Amino acid sequence: MTDVMQRLSKALADRYRIERELGAGGMATVYLAEDLRHRRKVALKVLRPELAAVIGAERFLQEITTTAALQHPHILPLFDSGEADGFLFYVMPFIDGQTLRERLQRERQLGLDDALRITREVADALQYAHEHGVIHRDIKPENILLANGRPMVADFGIALAVQQAGGERMTQTGLSLGTPQYMSPEQAMGERTLDARADVYALGAVLYEMLTGDPPFTGSSVQAIVARILSERPTPIETLRDTVPSSITAAVSRALAKLPADRFASAAQFAQALSNTGQSGAAFAVQRPSKPGVSRLVAALAAVTVISLGLAAFALTRSSSTGLAMQSFDAALPDTAKMAPEVQFATVGFGGAVRNLSLSPDGSFLVYVVQRNDSSSLWYRSLIDASLRRIPGTDGAMSPRVSPDGQRIVFLAKGNLVIVPLEGGAPRVLREGVSRSAEWISPSKLYAFDNDGYRLIWIDADAGVLEEISLESQGMRCIFGVWLPEQERLLCSFNETAKLFNPRVPGDTVIRTTAASGELGPPVSGSNFRIIDGRYLLYVTLDGELRAASYDAKKLSIGRSVALASGVYRDVLGATQLDISANGTLVYAPAAGPMSLQLVEQEEGAAPLPLPVEPAAFLRFDLTRERRRLAAVVGTRDGQELRVYDLRSGQRSVWLRGQDIQFPAWSPRGDRLAVQILVDAQRRLVIGSPESSSAPETLSVASGAISTLDAMEFIDEQTILVRDPDKAFIARLDISTKPARLDTLVQGGIFASVSPDRRRLVWHTPRGGTLYVSSFPPNDTRSTIAENAVEPLWLSSTDLLYRSGNTWYLAQLDAATGELTGPPRRWGKNPLFLDTPGWSNRLSHDRGIIYMSRVEAAAASYLRLMPDFITRMKAAVAAANR
Repeated sequence: MTDVMQRLSKALADRYRIERELGAGGMATVYLAEDLRHRRKVALKVLRPELAAVIGAERFLQEITTTAALQHPHILPLFDSGEADGFLFYVMPFIDGQTLRERLQRERQLGLDDALRITREVADALQYAHEHGVIHRDIKPENILLANGRPMVADFGIALAVQQAGGERMTQTGLSLGTPQYMSPEQAMGERTLDARADVYALGAVLYEMLTGDPPFTGSSVQAIVARILSERPTPIETLRDTVPSSITAAVSRALAKLPADRFASAAQFAQALSNTGQSGAAFAVQRPSKPGVSRLVAALAAVTVISLGLAAFALTRSSSTGLAMQSFDAALPDTAKMAPEVQFATVGFGGAVRNLSLSPDGSFLVYVVQRNDSSSLWYRSLIDASLRRIPGTDGAMSPRVSPDGQRIVFLAKGNLVIVPLEGGAPRVLREGVSRSAEWISPSKLYAFDNDGYRLIWIDADAGVLEEISLESQGMRCIFGVWLPEQERLLCSFNETAKLFNPRVPGDTVIRTTAASGELGPPVSGSNFRIIDGRYLLYVTLDGELRAASYDAKKLSIGRSVALASGVYRDVLGATQLDISANGTLVYAPAAGPMSLQLVEQEEGAAPLPLPVEPAAFLRFDLTRERRRLAAVVGTRDGQELRVYDLRSGQRSVWLRGQDIQFPAWSPRGDRLAVQILVDAQRRLVIGSPESSSAPETLSVASGAISTLDAMEFIDEQTILVRDPDKAFIARLDISTKPARLDTLVQGGIFASVSPDRRRLVWHTPRGGTLYVSSFPPNDTRSTIAENAVEPLWLSSTDLLYRSGNTWYLAQLDAATGELTGPPRRWGKNPLFLDTPGWSNRLSHDRGIIYMSRVEAAAASYLRLMPDFITRMKAAVAAANR
């Protein structure tokens, strides 16, 4: 232990236990310590002695209190500061992750989406600090920590505190404030009065480096770098990386302008420019809200901020200096009651895919889901006085909806639709067997979906079920539906498209974009579609961007769309954690970010291990039998793409792109893929080689194109096990003939697999998850293996693996009879398992499986609100279409 550590350890023994040195920078040495009072790890930063000597303890501690008031999701907070044995120190949380610098050293360049997300979130933190009068002055990759991919800006305002405390005596230390590669020209010239535009320049330099691999200016010395900052222009990004959109390169160039007057006036403007990556360049800029109810809410939120209630204060963010503003408030949630965007139960077969928050009609409170272990409940959160409480009678709840009169809540619990008074009380079951969300259309009437979206139910909250309508008979399904009373039609989000249909009349229509020629373009891609006032379409893109566009009800098309917010929480099943109150207030949970997801491999009794592929929004996947190549469907902003990863070389390629790509299935030799793809509203079952330059072949049968079949698996090189998800049957497809021959094997089944010895067939029912095994080809005899069981996989000809919730079970069968030899045993469990659309686990071909998992439990520590959102949305759409 060094002399400094010994002195610090002795001086701080009653408060901190210092464990080791983590590193040293230009201004401070950082130590890992334990906060003895709160039993938590912290980063204890000690100013360099020569710096502390010229500053003085009293002045430094007086100035640093300014930074302690900053509370923002992307700002690393200040826990403590003080003097100990002549040392000046300050304490921040210890983040067990990596800095952006460490990630850049490993990867050098980041993916475009990841770089833009990090920049926008850092810009959000900067905007908040600037509005509170604090300029960072030292934005650089070393000061951006990544906690599971989520950026946290460290040392906020420390440079300002040092300069203000030390004044002109700073020159005596030989230190400069800021890092040369990220200094704005005015900072490099030594100007003491800096504004927000200096931080905008630094953030632009950081984004430049994330995209190109180097800062805008480099040199052999500080003097050489400063000389280039003052006299040269950076190499254009498109010269170094031609895949970056021109709108992004233009935004970075403006952020790096020599003159502050030529840069973005605020960090919020810079972030907004980065959100408009190809559609409208219009900013989301509107006037301050003027409605009395909204003004009262804004005033209350501001009061809460001033009062700074420890439970959950609001923070005003993103106010531009142009006279037009997009205002939002963050409602913090305590660690004991964070929101659960995705509820995971140990005994539910399919994923929830539901919205777990609901605003009151007047926007004065919200109700959201909290999960602890395998249980959940509803919580009430006031947006006026920040009060918080659990709502009794809501055990096992998810998908809450506050009634239009604000008096009752309807929610899903244990497969039933339940209603309870807002103040709590005895819960009452309205309808059993409801698998999807309910929605209110009046204080007493609502509708819901069950049978996994194939049935529409009209319900009276007091009298019970009024009517049930089968959507399956029309070949329709509604996962997320909104009733449009003026049209008597449902607006449904399904397969990332917006469909309109009358539940009593066969047929449907798809809402499309408008091409540059004025003709109809491809379908709008996204989820959580809403039509506002019959003239606007609101939706969330695959990467969590909230967009709006003008809507033409006659043409069923939209105009140019505009981005309203980024980072909205959206799971891989399409559920979006967003709600809008009757008075126009919007609330959403922030996205966890792609870095919180990973594709893992697990064997019996072992911990899951990440596969060597980058984190992404994987939807469906399959591994070749020799375990070398992974085919994975990944969601992107513009649709989906089928990627092929070589797990040995680390290379990847994109084979297909489309709006909806179903289960990819490798042939036994691993040289061909069969997959269903939706292109321009037409479904095709195709087969081909990803290594071939030839387009994949579209399969057909004598009765016509196979437009609804999904490939389950190859039985052999010429035979594919397929399913029809709409008509719920399983069939064998012989592709050796032209056209291919289709033989139906099972009616009423959706997921199926043939045993390795080709003697058994396993499948489960579409809804309810009853698992059956029969001979192959099947006869009239079948054995029931389990209830509430989904996605069966053969580990061997007698070992059958299946899933129930986040737990897997192994059933062992008699080789001769196919009957169970005993009760199934638990094979493995992962509370962080992530259900994906379709088959969410596949064989690793080594007596294991691959599936999606979170790095940590998904939970939102704050919710973002935008008062008077509808008015501002309309103004933004109007500006985009001028």
